[in-house]
Amino acid sequence: MNRTGIVNHRRAFFLSTFWLMASLLFVSAEADCGPKDPMPLRGSFSLVDETGKKVTLEGYRGRYLLIYFGYTYCPDICPTSLGIIGEVLDKLSPPALDKLTPLFVTVDPERDTVEHVNEYTDAFHPKLIGLTGSVEETNRAAKTFGVYFAKAEEDPDDPTDYLVDHSSNTFFLDPQGRIVTIFGHAPEVEEVVRNLEQHLVGEK
Repeated sequence: MNRTGIVNHRRAFFLSTFWLMASLLFVSAEADCGPKDPMPLRGSFSLVDETGKKVTLEGYRGRYLLIYFGYTYCPDICPTSLGIIGEVLDKLSPPALDKLTPLFVTVDPERDTVEHVNEYTDAFHPKLIGLTGSVEETNRAAKTFGVYFAKAEEDPDDPTDYLVDHSSNTFFLDPQGRIVTIFGHAPEVEEVVRNLEQHLVGEK
């Protein structure tokens, strides 16, 4: 992507997600602040899971979701975030874990095939489900959650060798598909566990 394309992509991102950032002023990642009113999303997604099955956000109704956007070639940010999610899942009580579906949504659909995301997510936790799709489907999913991403540092000699800049938040949704909490990058494991337990089964 050239400089003009990147600027236009970022402008569109900030304009389309301004409402989301403004609304999320009340959505705290601090469990000490207590639960807030869930925030409905203005959008959806239609992607493919790691078994090749078509899935939608509406198809997960009735389940709590923990969603992270990243990509399998990510050198550091994604492994850190998914490592934390894996630890959180290991520490949740069985009743809480039974109600939660953790999802990894790739922002690099050109390289992240169904097989690739399946192998990648299994390295962090057996319950973690990887989702991929077309470029258009990925853009729609990212826009729904206000997630920014763009190719960066492309190798002119190898078009498949590049990094992807992306935001690094983890979204916790209730069974109605509304955002309950947004965790910033690399939150404390115990903080996340406490927050999830509070909503899933009451205080641990």
